[in-house]
Amino acid sequence: MKNNTHKIDLLVFGDICIDYFYEVDNIPTLNESAKAITLKKFFGGMGANTAVAARKLGLDVGFFSVAGHDANDYISYLQNLGIKLNLKAIFGETTHSLFFKNPHGFISFFYKGVSEKVEELTKEVNPDVIENAKCVYLARTYLNLYQKVVKLCKKNKNFVVFNPGYGVFELSREDEEKLRKILKFVDVLVVNEEEYKICKEKNLEEAVNFGNKKILIITKGADGADVITNSGSVHVDAYKTKAVNESGAGDAFNAGFIAAHLRNFNLTDCVRFGNATASFVVENYGCQTSLIDWNAVMNRFDKLKK
Repeated sequence: MKNNTHKIDLLVFGDICIDYFYEVDNIPTLNESAKAITLKKFFGGMGANTAVAARKLGLDVGFFSVAGHDANDYISYLQNLGIKLNLKAIFGETTHSLFFKNPHGFISFFYKGVSEKVEELTKEVNPDVIENAKCVYLARTYLNLYQKVVKLCKKNKNFVVFNPGYGVFELSREDEEKLRKILKFVDVLVVNEEEYKICKEKNLEEAVNFGNKKILIITKGADGADVITNSGSVHVDAYKTKAVNESGAGDAFNAGFIAAHLRNFNLTDCVRFGNATASFVVENYGCQTSLIDWNAVMNRFDKLKK
């Protein structure tokens, strides 16, 4: 692993994933089959999507993750974008997502692959890495790793954004306690409606009432997002566009939110800019296919402001 310690805007922790989208004529039921009309391969992963989106928006980005033996083209792509990589090479297959979609809906399958080894990065994280980042973003629930990261962030006073994603669905009792400890050091918690519902069902008060102390953002897809702080709740509309694929929209939102924060936008406008960034992703298949630069996003942001 190569350690990059120069000053950066954003340090991302999370996974990389290779996504396969199959367009099918119908969604089969159990013991049935269906014809696949097209197959498309895309780069994805909750951590990598946010890193790429942030880089497209002009941020200087570092990325901590693991990569399997089948990810050489992905690694080259990230390097060519100018993302500073801290990747641990692990023999095994990179995480894969399989999406089967027709005009009426989709089903998907997820193979974790080497992303289960992200926790092994814990010993690779040192104070110098954290000190050189203005903002730290945590994707998914790599809780052992993140316990160490947030403690270093507290000492360095980094701005920390945490999006646990579907990991909240899989938390054990022990994991819930780890999550509670991590949330003490997080500035912004981002969850979607289903994830927030699960937090309520699990009685994760630290997550459900996070906005009482800091900033809780509940994303709602085409319905925008709710921002909850100790001052109250504000709804921020989404940018209206034709959506063909929602995968990766949340990751782009996070990148847009962080980019706006680092440019000193107020909280509502940070969320609005996140919504504008996400609107590009949903217009095409592939989480990174339609990511765009700052000026293009600002155009949609300005329209949302009117």
